[in-house]
Amino acid sequence: MAKKATPGTRKAPASTLTRGHKKKARTRRQLLDAALRIYARAGVGDLALNTLAEEAGVSNGTVYNYFRSREQVLEAVGLELAVQLSEQILTVSEAVDNGAERLSIAVRTFMNKARTDPDWTRALITVVRYAEGMRSTLATYLRADLQAGRRQGDFHYAHEEMAMSMVISATLGAMNLLVEDGEVEHADRIAAEMVLQALGVPPEKAGRIAGLALPGEGG
Repeated sequence: MAKKATPGTRKAPASTLTRGHKKKARTRRQLLDAALRIYARAGVGDLALNTLAEEAGVSNGTVYNYFRSREQVLEAVGLELAVQLSEQILTVSEAVDNGAERLSIAVRTFMNKARTDPDWTRALITVVRYAEGMRSTLATYLRADLQAGRRQGDFHYAHEEMAMSMVISATLGAMNLLVEDGEVEHADRIAAEMVLQALGVPPEKAGRIAGLALPGEGG
């Protein structure tokens, strides 16, 4: 026998739930953007939850609805940064099968982001040292490209974890140079070429791969 609906327990309409989820997503996005501005301006150590509330223009209570500690904010920002750029890289490189070319696309995409959005880059460089989830996300994508390049005979390295660490450190260092010291002509291609050579790609071939037009470019 079907149960009768208990008065006062009807579910909220789907449209109401959708609006609620959209509002929560907007507020979370607002908080993450505010945290990014703080990290870019002052570093990880200066983010307190009340400071985040003030920067985002919301109440302290609203912040606590989403985050209980600044460590949680840091991890959320790190994952957001990693996912943002990783998805962008995957979109432009999905038709590329060569591991060395995919890695070059990734390095150049990071470098071009540093050139066009220095505040975002400062936040990334600050956060990556502390956000384990971010490092794990970046490592997942990088590992696949390294392994493909090795299978295809382009990469030659003695230790995979060290190779991953070297690529990430070199790329972040090059991004920081670009942000702090100004424009470097063809910085994206130079960084990609040097990273490829460090992984064992011969200089001439590394230069050719790093000089390929990025997917979507005019050539």
